[in-house]
Amino acid sequence: MTTRLALLALAALSLLMAACEGLALPTAEPTATSLAPEATAIPTVRSGDPAQPTAQSATPTPEAAATSTPTAAPTATVAPVSSGLLPLGDGHLSTGPERGAVWSCTTTFGGGGAFVDGPWLLADGTWDPLLKARVDGAVTWPSNLSIVLEGTSRIVSTNDLPDHPTGTFPIASGDDAYAYDRNPNAITAQQVRLTLAAQPEAAARPSCLPLGAIGVLLTGSVFFNALDALGRDAAAHEVQDGCDGHPERSGAYHYHTLTPCLDVASTGHSPLVGYALDGYGLYGPLGEDGKPLTNADLDACHGHTHAVEWDGASRVLYHYHATAAYPYTLGCFHGTPVASGAPPRP
Repeated sequence: MTTRLALLALAALSLLMAACEGLALPTAEPTATSLAPEATAIPTVRSGDPAQPTAQSATPTPEAAATSTPTAAPTATVAPVSSGLLPLGDGHLSTGPERGAVWSCTTTFGGGGAFVDGPWLLADGTWDPLLKARVDGAVTWPSNLSIVLEGTSRIVSTNDLPDHPTGTFPIASGDDAYAYDRNPNAITAQQVRLTLAAQPEAAARPSCLPLGAIGVLLTGSVFFNALDALGRDAAAHEVQDGCDGHPERSGAYHYHTLTPCLDVASTGHSPLVGYALDGYGLYGPLGEDGKPLTNADLDACHGHTHAVEWDGASRVLYHYHATAAYPYTLGCFHGTPVASGAPPRP
């Protein structure tokens, strides 16, 4: 709760800063995976037992596929919002690199997800995370994450089970979240192995994001882009658990934002929180001056270049930032992505 309140405070400050600078708004959610090598972090190893939870229910039921096509939106200006409110990212899809938007490889959307708009979605185009329903439960898992350097490569292996408790999935009919989102999927272990470049390099040009895993957080679970299966702002529409995660139909637990269950406390630049599939690091919401970053501070892919801690040393390197507002993590790939090894999101 402390981390969530801190992130909301950062969100409020970010949005006020953005309003003064004329920031651009984003949109959307994940499904597939394209890929390539690159990355670097301090080698870490965490082990667990076979992939069985201490409490979990049922077998996942596939979500229905559909066919709706969202319209790519040009950059928009974020208006000032009240403390704690976030601008809704719906409609902020792009067909190329665009600050504040998600460049999605998928252009036709359809499938499951939240089927009713919750009262946290406000008429003025904002949403209130404090009003949002959360999936109940506190299920623990045998998380197993390994990050090691081998020559010029960084090898990231995980079973995708997080090192923090999750909600109980499928969502039970007695859970208040069930009134908005009836996610029928159970969390199951995955086999994810990434071979990333230890020293990532920029691609000749940025590339689009798939609807599926676009990176791995240091919790051991993957993160998707900001879109849900219908091409909307996933963080706002879908109902997640208290750590902002939930499973898709193959059982892969994932986030669309930086989880509040990962400690990012800092008085200066935020620490590394994960790796994108192009090998570049994802850092928390604070910049070099210890202040929350906004879309206006970052490029179209949601990153920038300056000295950061990288494998125990200071290096001038491009890197991404997770921010409180949409698109939350990446807007596109700056480098060349590798295959995630996780099942693509349908």
